[in-house]
Amino acid sequence: MEIEEKGVRLRLTVVDTPGFGDAVNCEESWRTTDKYIDEQFNQFFKDESGLNRKNIVDNRVHCCLYFIPPWGHGLRQLDIEFMKRLHKKVNIVPVIAKADTLTPAEVRTTKERILRELEENEVTIYQLPECDSDE
Repeated sequence: MEIEEKGVRLRLTVVDTPGFGDAVNCEESWRTTDKYIDEQFNQFFKDESGLNRKNIVDNRVHCCLYFIPPWGHGLRQLDIEFMKRLHKKVNIVPVIAKADTLTPAEVRTTKERILRELEENEVTIYQLPECDSDE
């Protein structure tokens, strides 16, 4: 998908991981995503090091929107393990999935719990910049 904003053109690729964490034993389900991120980085580095760098396609993963189920009581061990393994490779943005099904107080409590658990586990997440307006 191509997007343009204020004269800057970007090519956005969305990679979905349906069924992530649905297996009975999902202790190492982060490995597939980790491998994919490494492969894309290595391919870009290889292309960047080559002679014909003009038409390089950048398929690196720059951001991970990590959807957290709203019905739990914070992060699952799987969530923590995934983010611990990948937060140094890619910007992680935790998103409370289906947050519109929660009350504002529940959203606030869930968000506070998630942020506390991330801090306790030394997981760094992407911090969105503070904005006063749409500019």
